[in-house]
Amino acid sequence: MMKQFFRKTMKNIATYVELVLSAFLVFVIAILIIKLVGQCFFDIWHDKLELEYYMEYAMSLAIGVEFVKMLCTHQPGTIIEVLLFATARQMVVEHMAPTQTLIGVIAIAVLFAIRKFLMTEDSDMSHSPFKKCKEEKHEV
Repeated sequence: MMKQFFRKTMKNIATYVELVLSAFLVFVIAILIIKLVGQCFFDIWHDKLELEYYMEYAMSLAIGVEFVKMLCTHQPGTIIEVLLFATARQMVVEHMAPTQTLIGVIAIAVLFAIRKFLMTEDSDMSHSPFKKCKEEKHEV
């Protein structure tokens, strides 16, 4: 009885910590987006616009947004999306050797294959060996 209470309490605390962390990350990402837009206008007026820098910055922000989604939703699909964005960002922004680029393309193909063939609509992050019935899911 007491053990279950502590488990539930710790799970609730962890959930709230994740939500606070997600809110903080959203706040930081919003500030960085405003900074990026302001910097872009400044660079346009001074003819210092570098596309590679803005692509790297924007892709990093997109990865941050996907990471926040991953913290909030707890679905395997968001984990795959974060990995896809991170791999694509690495390939687009950095000038890699052809073998590294090939490995990146293979990694993206594997991630797409995992998403298409191994993940189902009802995939969840629960690690319990028994599925909950529909009534139990709605009570929580």
